[in-house]
Amino acid sequence: MDFLYTLVILLYLGVAGLLVYLVLVQEPRQGAGDLMGASTDLFSARGVTGGLYRLTVVLGVVFAALALLIGLWPR
Repeated sequence: MDFLYTLVILLYLGVAGLLVYLVLVQEPRQGAGDLMGASTDLFSARGVTGGLYRLTVVLGVVFAALALLIGLWPR
């Protein structure tokens, strides 16, 4: 049981590190329209940026699920 808990913790740390990396690799979506109050669609990512965005969302969900699992794990 301790081995499985350690494995989940290591997986959690790996997902956290990959999530930080993916967030830092993405280009910021800013423009003059943001400063002037123009509406921009944050969820219309395309191409490679769209793939990174989707992967970041999936890893965020996995990160949250693992955090919940670790929090509820009986010690």
